[in-house]
Amino acid sequence: MSHVVAPEIFGLTRAAPRRSVGGRRAEGAAAAMGPSDDRDTFDRLMLDHLRRAQGFAMRLTGGDAQAAEDVVQDALYRAARSWRTFRGGAGFTTWLLRIVLHAAHDRLAASRRAPAGPLERDPPDRNADDPAALASAADLGERIARLVSALPERQRDVLVLTAYEGLSTSEAAGVLEISEQNVRTNLHLARRKLREQLAGVLDPNP
Repeated sequence: MSHVVAPEIFGLTRAAPRRSVGGRRAEGAAAAMGPSDDRDTFDRLMLDHLRRAQGFAMRLTGGDAQAAEDVVQDALYRAARSWRTFRGGAGFTTWLLRIVLHAAHDRLAASRRAPAGPLERDPPDRNADDPAALASAADLGERIARLVSALPERQRDVLVLTAYEGLSTSEAAGVLEISEQNVRTNLHLARRKLREQLAGVLDPNP
């Protein structure tokens, strides 16, 4: 998996806003299930959200593909068991991301945060104009992924939800079930720590 270096995770640039978690999405991702919705609706929503759940799990596990797969499998199992508990009080995306988050936390606790193996790499592009530059960017992306994964749990969760998943402060607060001020504080701490660890590597004026 390639890791794209996103300047907005350091607060250097403003990320393009994604559509609201609670709003309508073209792919049906924001559809909310009410008490009368059946299992077919749930299965469709799960399929619509599967790719996003996988990406979220990858970022929470620092790019460890096997760990992310385990997290997603656990989350899908939990969601399938509790699908009737979703009553549309929050967007389906918020509900599912929260389940993935809890599954990731449980896995990390069980493994006592054992160091992950080497991150997977995509095959090199033989047609690239500058393979050396691409390799350097990939190395930096992997380094950032590891640093993000090593952040304190709350800081990591807030950073991944806002910088990578594109959630607003209020949406991230909903997933994490904390206050918006807590989100802002942890995001500030996470960005500051990453900037300190990568001092001299990133251009502060991209």
